[in-house]
Amino acid sequence: MKRLLLISSVLMLCACSIPAKVELPPGQDLEQGHRAGEALAGKPLPPQRIRPGDTLRIVRNTGEAPSISAFTANSIYELTLFTVLNDGTFSYPYAGQIKAAGLTPQQLTQVLESKLKNVYQDSALTVNINQAPGNTVFVGGSVRNPASLPVTVTTTLEQAIVGAGGLLSVGDSRNIALLREGEDGRYKTYFFDYRKFMIAGNAGAAPVLLQRGDVVFVPKSSVGNGIEWVDVYLNQLIPFTKSIGIGASYEINRQSN
Repeated sequence: MKRLLLISSVLMLCACSIPAKVELPPGQDLEQGHRAGEALAGKPLPPQRIRPGDTLRIVRNTGEAPSISAFTANSIYELTLFTVLNDGTFSYPYAGQIKAAGLTPQQLTQVLESKLKNVYQDSALTVNINQAPGNTVFVGGSVRNPASLPVTVTTTLEQAIVGAGGLLSVGDSRNIALLREGEDGRYKTYFFDYRKFMIAGNAGAAPVLLQRGDVVFVPKSSVGNGIEWVDVYLNQLIPFTKSIGIGASYEINRQSN
């Protein structure tokens, strides 16, 4: 009886350590995700949005610049730089505390010009993202080297997967997921058949450009999940319970004698 309880405890412990399986969405939702992915392929990226931690460069288009005798060229440049705080705001002269996170540079330009129109005769200015510390994409799941990778304006989904070492043999190449944050701050999921990127010409899929913050996830195929089951239960669990069973039997028999 004691041996049975011990082995049952081991089984429960090992079951808790089995990696969780990430389920694909139901068939209809998966098809819709693939259609959304096909619509996204080959399209230019949406305008980049400002995030906490970004450094903005804001320059008035007209008006007197500070005297070079009063400031060095370097300090004049620094006067145009503003860092977005963790709460998504920054302070701008005569405009006060401004909420910038989630806006595009063009949208922020309109906000500032509106606030400054009663201060300057011509309030026109230009806003650019000067530095973006979190300029990365994340690649995980059934790839050889899950990692966060730097992203440029020309980085594609295919390049990111190659940069992460490529797909594992257990990966589901037909249902690669791209999670992208929308304007509402929530992720929207797109699905792609990676095999189509390997086809040259018009028959193949168009490149999918990535933007910072994107998450690329490669799920396990049904074969991959089967291989994992074999490895956990046959190669790890059974030998372990056999060794525990022998030791437990010896201890129980010794105590009963």
